[in-house]
Amino acid sequence: MSEENIRQKNQDAARRQAETREKERQEKIIEINKQFSDLTKRNAEYMVKLNKALNDQGFDPEKKATALQDVYEELKEKQKQGITAAKLYGPAAKKADDIINGPKRLKEQQPPKFWEMALDNGLLMFAMFCAMYGVLGLFSKTPSTDAGWITLFSTAIIAGLGLAAFYKVMGNRKAKHRILRGIGAFLGLLVVWFLAFALIARIPVSLNRPLSPIADFIFAAAGFGLRYLLKKKLGIRSY
Repeated sequence: MSEENIRQKNQDAARRQAETREKERQEKIIEINKQFSDLTKRNAEYMVKLNKALNDQGFDPEKKATALQDVYEELKEKQKQGITAAKLYGPAAKKADDIINGPKRLKEQQPPKFWEMALDNGLLMFAMFCAMYGVLGLFSKTPSTDAGWITLFSTAIIAGLGLAAFYKVMGNRKAKHRILRGIGAFLGLLVVWFLAFALIARIPVSLNRPLSPIADFIFAAAGFGLRYLLKKKLGIRSY
């Protein structure tokens, strides 16, 4: 058999395979249309792609049937408003991933815990104050006695805990007098902050030594970097 005949044979085989796949796709569309007859053609095709994406990931058949039925019920209502499946869910592959990893995604949507907010805010305030004192130190001939290491760490801890309490109160939309409680938490934070500064001011400078601008910038970078790593590692979300 000549090389030309072999090439032609391979092309014919590839064409037949493509025709077979297209025929199977059309049959699946017809099957989906029968199963979900209330959907538009475009939404029915989306169901075919979603079904395939779930099969490709080896999703449990029984759970898949339930998930497809849920999607169908929602689509049937949404398409009355002119909303397509792609607009509602995004690509079929993404929707399949959402279905399979639903519990994980739901967990990610939960509000952050108190200690997570305190840690996040504390590191942010620490880095910001270090950067601020570093900039001020560059233009000041004498180091500020208010920029000691004890002051920096105390500020970070107090701000972290105080802001976490504030966000926790404000985040509970079902709580009564939420706004008033939030204002109270913020005022309480200011009072504690001023008292802490008053006490820290009594600490001898020999113990509460100011840092050099370079040290401030290093600590600022370390604070921002650690905050970034912890947000990724622990999944701490912005709020």
